[in-house]
Amino acid sequence: MPPRRSRGRRGAADPEDRVDRIERILEGFVQVVHDVHNSNNHDNAPQQPAVLMPGAGAMPRTTIKQFQQLRPPTFYGTPDPMAAESWFLGIERVFEVLHCTDEQKVVFATFTFEGAALIWCQLKKPLEPLWLWPRFLEVFNEEYFPEMVRDQKVQEFLNLKQGNMIVVEYSAKFMELSRYAPHIVSTKSHKARRFEAGLRWNIKNKVEILRLPTHQEVLHAALIAEESLNEMSQFRENRKKRIGGNVSRGQSSKRQSSDRRVGIRQPSKEML
Repeated sequence: MPPRRSRGRRGAADPEDRVDRIERILEGFVQVVHDVHNSNNHDNAPQQPAVLMPGAGAMPRTTIKQFQQLRPPTFYGTPDPMAAESWFLGIERVFEVLHCTDEQKVVFATFTFEGAALIWCQLKKPLEPLWLWPRFLEVFNEEYFPEMVRDQKVQEFLNLKQGNMIVVEYSAKFMELSRYAPHIVSTKSHKARRFEAGLRWNIKNKVEILRLPTHQEVLHAALIAEESLNEMSQFRENRKKRIGGNVSRGQSSKRQSSDRRVGIRQPSKEML
């Protein structure tokens, strides 16, 4: 029977090799744990909101169809500055709902242009490589709402008085013109004092002593004062009519009494 071969240690790693392999395994394990820890910390850290630069990233999901559904006004490029102002106010109302980027605002707004306005836009756009909303408004106002017109509106605001208007009408005109002079009504107090200064004297006298801090509070007080004055005026008118009626009846009674004293016979119905 041939002798049994000894198994020996062929193929077995040396002790040093085993130590090196174990160290490499441990190092790899430590690295995995470290990576997992960093990943968890990154996930738990507060995320900074992404800043989207106009034209450089994803745009909001606002579409031209959504824009058209809000029935934006059309601008034809007429030379009347008030037509341009009316169009702008209508477009601003739409943008308050849609939350467009400055780049989208230009695209959507110029989509409403027709006639002369469309031709103007086609000529201007190539000259403006980065045509965002603030820059668009500058160029638009230079063309359709020039500085001279804006200055006239500022002066109109400075000269505004209530006059024969009721308080509500005066307030509406005040708000309309104040948009052209934001530097004059830059604070709530300045706005309140300017509105107060334009009130009719008989209303102003009742309101200004209160030194109310905001335009809305001054408006509310002016409405109350106006109602009180109207009631007083109506009361005086009614009293005047009553006094006038009493005087008329008294004079008629005196005349009849005088006629009877001098023997003047009043005509009867048969005589008439």
